[in-house]
Amino acid sequence: MDNSPEAQAMIDQATVERGRFFSLSLNMLCIAGFDGYFKHLNPVWEQTLGYTNEELLSKPFLDFVHPDDQEATIAEAGKLANGGVTRSFENRYRCKDGTYRWLIWNAFPLIDQQLIYATARDVTDLKREERRLAAQYEVTRVLAESATLADAMPKIIEAVCQSVDWALGAFWIVDKQADLLRCIEVWLAPTVEAKEFVSVTGVTTFPPGIGLPGRVWSSGKPAWIPDIIQDTNFPRMPFAASNGLHGAFAFPILIAGEVTGVIEFFSREVRSPEDNLLNMMSALGSQIGQFTARKRVEEEREKLIAELQEASGNVKALSGLLPICATCKKVRDDKGYWSRIEDYVSAHSEAMFSHGICTECARKLHPDWDEH
Repeated sequence: MDNSPEAQAMIDQATVERGRFFSLSLNMLCIAGFDGYFKHLNPVWEQTLGYTNEELLSKPFLDFVHPDDQEATIAEAGKLANGGVTRSFENRYRCKDGTYRWLIWNAFPLIDQQLIYATARDVTDLKREERRLAAQYEVTRVLAESATLADAMPKIIEAVCQSVDWALGAFWIVDKQADLLRCIEVWLAPTVEAKEFVSVTGVTTFPPGIGLPGRVWSSGKPAWIPDIIQDTNFPRMPFAASNGLHGAFAFPILIAGEVTGVIEFFSREVRSPEDNLLNMMSALGSQIGQFTARKRVEEEREKLIAELQEASGNVKALSGLLPICATCKKVRDDKGYWSRIEDYVSAHSEAMFSHGICTECARKLHPDWDEH
C-alpha cells in the first residue's frame, strides 16, 4: 500500500468528498469492514432505523439483522469478502422501536482496504403493498374454490400469514347462545415454536370486549396491537411472551352488519399499525361474510328442494283408464277385483273420505225432505 504524503492527501480528499456525498444522498449509504462493523453511515440510516450513528457503529451490523435473514446476510458478506458483488439482495433491519424495515442492497468490496461500499434502499412499503395484493388474491381464489367456510378457513389463514409475513392465525366464531367467542381453527407457520400459545388459544373463550377477539367483536372494527406484551387487555399475554409473539391484529367477519366471527394474526416482531393492511382485511372480512351468507342461502335452497322432492315422491297419483260399474259404481283394479270407489281412491292416493248425503239422494230416501 502507498503510504506517501501524496497518497494520504488523496485518501483524505476522497474521504471529504465521500462524506459530502453521503450527507446528500437519499439512499442509505455505508462503508462496512470485513470485521462485521459499520465504519461510516450517512444520516438516512438514523432517519430510517431510529438509532443514533454511534449506536449503529458500536455493534456488529449483523446484530441489527432479522434472525431469519442472518444466515443469508452472512453468506452475502462472505461472497463480498471473496471479491464478489451484491445486486438486489434483500434483508430486514431492526428499528429502535423493535419493528423491522425491508432493505434492498447493492454492494462491492475493496479487497485491499478490507472494506465494503454499499447502498441500501428502504422498500418496506413496496413489499407490504405487494404482499397485501398477494393476500387479497389468495383469499379470493380460496373462496372461489371452496364449498364451505369450514373448507376455506384454514387455507385463508395460511394464505394471509404467508403473504403478509405473520407467524400465526386463529379463527373465532360467535356462539350466540353462550354469548362467547370460540376458537375453531389455528394455523402456525412451520418454522415457529408456539405450541403452548396454540393450545391455550384452542380452549379459550372470550366474552364481548375481552381480549383482542372480544374487543373486535364488540366494536365490529379491525384492531391492531403493536406489542401484546405491553397490552393491558390481552389475557393470553404470559403464553404469548413465553412463545415470542409480539405484534397482533384482528378483523371481524360481518353478515348484514352483524359480527359472526373474528380472525386474528400474530407476529414474532413488534409491528406498527398498517392502515392499508387493516383496510384491506376489513374488506376481506366483508367478502368472507358475503361468502358465508351465500353458502347459507344455497344450503337452505338445497334443503328445501330435497324436502319437496321427498314429499312429491310420497304422493300417489291416479292416472289412466278406470273401469267403473255403470250400476253400482264400483271400480275394477288391475287384478280384476271390484271394490268401492272410495276404497280404490284411498289405496291409490293420499285422499281421505268423509260421508254425507246429497240433496237429490235425500229426497229419494225421504220424500218429505223438503217439508222439514
